[in-house]
Amino acid sequence: MDTTPSGLQALPDALVRSTRPLVAVLPFEPRGDDPSLRLLANEIADRLRERLARDPVLQAILISSDFLAKAPPHAVELICRELRVGHLISGRCHATGGQPSLYVELTDTRDWHIRWAEFLPGGARSLLAEDSEALEAMVSEVRHELVHMRR
Repeated sequence: MDTTPSGLQALPDALVRSTRPLVAVLPFEPRGDDPSLRLLANEIADRLRERLARDPVLQAILISSDFLAKAPPHAVELICRELRVGHLISGRCHATGGQPSLYVELTDTRDWHIRWAEFLPGGARSLLAEDSEALEAMVSEVRHELVHMRR
């Protein structure tokens, strides 16, 4: 896929008009002073988007953190409207205790209500493993919510 100047991956028109739910994954926010937390948060968001994009039921795009850093506060809403993104996944990576924790939520862009959320206390790094059961469980839960919302 091409990358547009705004930092978004351009989607072919056929994909945008597809009946599969379109999900945008925002960069996860680091919460804490540890500089490695930002890298971890970005890696988790990338990994989740990659896994969602491979799911035959879903479509996923990643909105660049560089783009968001330069964008006005209402940019996400405008992007969702323009690209017809129905759902957003966002999250926060927390430096709590010995291992980082992760909070992830799925928001419906029609009414901006959170439809699903999960907190992984101390389990953020487990999402990066090649055969991460935690990541697969998260994708399964997101898929279930999206299919349920379409009915």
